[in-house]
This record gives sequence, C-alpha cells and structure tokens, in this order.
Amino acid sequence: MVATFELPVIETRQETHDVRSIRLGFNGQKFDYKPGQYMRVELDVQDAENGNTRPLSIASSPTEDFLLFSTKISQTLFKQKFSSLKVGDKVKLKGPMGIFVLKEDAKEIIFLGGGIGITPFRDMIKYACDKKLAVKLALLYSNRTANDICYKDEWHILEKQNNSLKVVHTITDDASWKGMKGRINEAMIKEFCNDINNALFYICGPPGMVDGLYNLLKTMNIPQQNIKVEKFAGY
Repeated sequence: MVATFELPVIETRQETHDVRSIRLGFNGQKFDYKPGQYMRVELDVQDAENGNTRPLSIASSPTEDFLLFSTKISQTLFKQKFSSLKVGDKVKLKGPMGIFVLKEDAKEIIFLGGGIGITPFRDMIKYACDKKLAVKLALLYSNRTANDICYKDEWHILEKQNNSLKVVHTITDDASWKGMKGRINEAMIKEFCNDINNALFYICGPPGMVDGLYNLLKTMNIPQQNIKVEKFAGY
C-alpha cells in the first residue's frame, strides 16, 4: 500500500533561471525510500486537463533530514503553484514509488543526465558519498548553457568528499564555456568509464535524450541489463 503524507515547506530556492526547488520537513514523520525513487506530489490547483498531481523524483538522499524536489517551471497551473510555494505551506505526497534505484553493490556506475533529469542522480550520488559505498561513480551532465546546471555549488563539494566520484559538465550551446562541449557521446563515455563491459549505466533526462543515449549504448554493445532509464516528460 502506498503511504500518504502532508509535509511542510521549510525552504524554497531558485536553482537556475527556470528550475525551482522546495525542501519539505519530515514534521516528526519518517519513511524509508530508496535513492532514485519518486513521489506523487499533489498541489491545490483546479486543472481539469492535467490534474493536480505530478510524479517528481526525490532529489534528496535518505541520509538527509528533508525531502528535496526540484522542477522546471512552466506556465501550467501545477508548476506555477509549485513556484509560488512559501515556507509553512503544506504539500501532499504519495509514495515512494519507482524501480529506477541505486544498485549499492555495483562496482562502477556511469550516470548520464540532462537538464532537470539530474534530480534522481543528486539523490543517488549524495547517498553513495554519505554511505561511503565502494563504487566508482562518474556523472556526465549535459546542459544547454552553464547557467542551466542544477545544484551547481554541490558537485565540487561532493567530488572533494569522495575520491571515487568524477563529475563532468558538457555544454551544448554556450560559446563562453571553457570545459567540455557538445552532447554526451561515445568518446566521453569511454574516457570516464573504467570497465565498459561491467559498468552500470543510468540515463535520465528528456525522452529524446534518453532514447538517443540508450541507442548509443546499444551500438557500443553494452548489455541491456546494465542500462537503466528514466524519462522526464512534461518539459
């Protein structure tokens, strides 16, 4: 049976020009979830066409004392309501749900993320770092511009905490960017993956990006059981 919660907003934050985050306090309640799972978030909106709930990945780790949700803000009633939430507001939740979860005993994991598809990866990577899991981790994170990088301040901190973590930003549309450029490709994956035949690959982002990367991994002869995907629709 899926549990239902009503939790208070304890912090709001503008992550990027179009991504908004909320932190929810546990309010004396506690529940277990696996890194990578999502919740159904319900807001008080009257939207006959799209409804008042959305599945949102949990971006916080089970090791943290809050729930973090981040979403790209659009003109829908739900997203506008999410954007306007204030400290003290209550949010209804159902979950946790989902099987796109961290395999804690893996030897090597390559995360391939784009845009707001980064949310479950923040959860998984933070958890792996806090639990000091013996797994080699690489995150290849693609965005249009440097200003689109979500949780920008956290990646360097997590890398410093964990010598087994490598975070690589690749930017597709920003002439001033001095780092890696272009979409995630075979050469990038091979550069940051030690054991291509045994590593696990997690892909999350817009459906077109997810399909493209999945097909790329198949052409690289990555075994299907080593590829895990989560598509973020509703951009």
